[in-house]
Amino acid sequence: MNNAQLKAWEAAQALPISVDLVAAATEELRMLEEVDRFQCYYEGPAVVRAIDRYERCWLPLLAKEGDDSQGASPPLVPPLDCGWIWHVHRLNPIRYAKDCKELYGRILDAPIINPSDRPVAVNHTKDLWSALYVDEPYNVEFVQTDNKAVQEKESSGISSSLKQLAITSDSRKITYDLEAAVSRQKTFFYQVSQPFVRTDSYLKSAEQRYKGFLYLFTLNKGLFLVPTYDVDIMWHAHQLCPSAYDRDCMAILNKVLNHDDTDSDRNPGQKLNTGFKDTCELWEETFGEIYAKAGCMWRGDLPVPVEPLPVNSNASLNDASVSSNVHEQSTYLTQRQTVQVCLALLGARDVSVKKAGPTLFVRIQLLQRCPSFKLDTYEVPTYSDPVWRQLYTFKFETSTQGLLLQLRSTSSGILSSCSKLLGEMILTWDTLLSSPTLSVKKWFTLTKGKSSPPPSLHVSASITPPVAAPYLLRTLEVSQDRVLKEGSFYSFRNVFDHADNERLMLHIQYDSEGSFKVGPSSIQEVRVLQGAQKKSRFTKRKMNSAGTLLGRAQPLVKSDSGKSNARHWQLFDNSIQLTIRKRADDNQWHLRPELSLEGKVGHPVALVPGKRLDYQVNGSTEEEEAGFVTLVRYTPDAPAGKATALFNTSSGAMEVKPEESVPLVVLISTVTSLSLVEMLGKSRPQTPKSGSRKARATGNEWVIFERQANEKSDIARKMALYNSLNYHYWWDMPFLLWCASFHNNASLLSDVTAYQFAGLYGDGRRRRQQ
Repeated sequence: MNNAQLKAWEAAQALPISVDLVAAATEELRMLEEVDRFQCYYEGPAVVRAIDRYERCWLPLLAKEGDDSQGASPPLVPPLDCGWIWHVHRLNPIRYAKDCKELYGRILDAPIINPSDRPVAVNHTKDLWSALYVDEPYNVEFVQTDNKAVQEKESSGISSSLKQLAITSDSRKITYDLEAAVSRQKTFFYQVSQPFVRTDSYLKSAEQRYKGFLYLFTLNKGLFLVPTYDVDIMWHAHQLCPSAYDRDCMAILNKVLNHDDTDSDRNPGQKLNTGFKDTCELWEETFGEIYAKAGCMWRGDLPVPVEPLPVNSNASLNDASVSSNVHEQSTYLTQRQTVQVCLALLGARDVSVKKAGPTLFVRIQLLQRCPSFKLDTYEVPTYSDPVWRQLYTFKFETSTQGLLLQLRSTSSGILSSCSKLLGEMILTWDTLLSSPTLSVKKWFTLTKGKSSPPPSLHVSASITPPVAAPYLLRTLEVSQDRVLKEGSFYSFRNVFDHADNERLMLHIQYDSEGSFKVGPSSIQEVRVLQGAQKKSRFTKRKMNSAGTLLGRAQPLVKSDSGKSNARHWQLFDNSIQLTIRKRADDNQWHLRPELSLEGKVGHPVALVPGKRLDYQVNGSTEEEEAGFVTLVRYTPDAPAGKATALFNTSSGAMEVKPEESVPLVVLISTVTSLSLVEMLGKSRPQTPKSGSRKARATGNEWVIFERQANEKSDIARKMALYNSLNYHYWWDMPFLLWCASFHNNASLLSDVTAYQFAGLYGDGRRRRQQ
């Protein structure tokens, strides 16, 4: 920042905000998460009923009992359905104030409730509600079936008193279209639901940026300004305190700033797109900072939901034998943490090179644990001030510690492939995380160069707070089958983690009458072991005592033929049953088999073919989805289902969230693979062998390139090719390359890049640098 920009930022931070925005945002996110559990609250009869209850019950109760300026009584807490409609109504502050004044002569306020005071406040509100509405329950009961059934129950469950007061759309006193407003807000929680959003450091940074956003309106530029999602969280939180928002806006702007959420068209040239470009330019001009920020950009469209399943509210992971695996697996698996990093390379100065010939580029590497990661910017000529204006968005393991940025020059020869180091700088994650805004933008003086004065690199970077990341695992065959002295046949496979550490071993035991040529129909048992024997000679006794048994699978029904339409397996202590079925109407059934898991598995599980929910890839083809299975859990917290694991039955690759049982996923993946091979009438599955040099990882921590939300422009894929990084997700990569390289989970650019930054692809020649 120059002096003028620094003063502007200080003036922004001094703006009078009369509420605790961090506390208000925390409460906002809590409520949004609760509403999101019930998809019926986004559209349909449940929304209609909620609006009726809001207008007929909640607002009158609030107007009568909620104006306790002395705080002698606990604050009122609305039931969830009414609270949701109230939330949406307040997000149009001008209409909310108008409706309140017309109906009650004043703005009905909403105090921020301390979490510790919430239980008392809820009970107090229930008592008042019950006294005023004898026949109308405070809470709306749900039955977790499919969405349609929930909506039908909600619609038929309207009390007799409300049926008599049924409000038609043309007789409502509130003329604001609340149903349309609810529909517009249904995607917001998905955009802000990533776990780092709830951290104090993220929210405090968001509060500062929101004040900067408000300050831009004081400049009277007449622009349509568009918030990033961190700013929007705080803007919503501010509006949810109506009186304070009205008072603060008048003090800052002499008017109430309206919140326009009616435009969602992000295509180039449209109002939202143009407004965002204007906001980026004004922000950088005013504060000298890059507006785009890690963890604050559009994530893309909502994933397509999966088919809901009934949820037993009493179900618990403690009911299943897999529960101990979930609680204990952190002791033998490497826990991962990741940060999202947004890096903008802006330019260089004081570069001492010849004016004619050489070009400049910046090489991006990591400080630790990933030596194979090397990303070069496009080249720029040196006859003018070097400018890149190139933005990248990454997700890194925290163990990588930071970035090493090198400024390099190339020779002018067309066939030349060498480069010269002009200087380098280090940017650590700790440096970014210690910043109040979780970001930095400055000129960094480079070291290790030979010129005087040394060159400088203009860099802007931002980061999200670290969060727990899924376990990344893959299965490799460690040796040929072995025959024990007792005559049993065994196959052995290792399960490696993301850092190429052997974490688990699979023992697959075959019938003693079988031979190595037979298929999996002769399998007696599949075991998942921790710390298993690796010696070349085994006995039956040694096999039974080798390692800690974490789980086992046994065929429920033996089959001598591959013609059967189903295979059944018992898992763990025979309390769980896995069924693999052919799809009769699908010629490619083996690429997307019908899988079911029943028994004491905890909360209900669906095994859904393809990459779904969190793992969804927009625009992927059937070929790209082949072999993948998403494990979806249905819990009281997520009755619509949440993806807790993804695995590939062909490659043995797995991604498992910390709350899911890794041994369970390993067993399902392995058993499914074995069954599919047999049902296809083929010989034993060919698993990559770890003895091959190309089949082993190099000990790298894997890097994830964040895929751009707007897949239509395909910028991510083009930029990946441009930088010789041809793969986007681990599941895009050939298995051997995945094992020999690093985890690469797509995209380089956020949406703003294509519009705000010039020279995305550049005119410089792209060469592989040494």
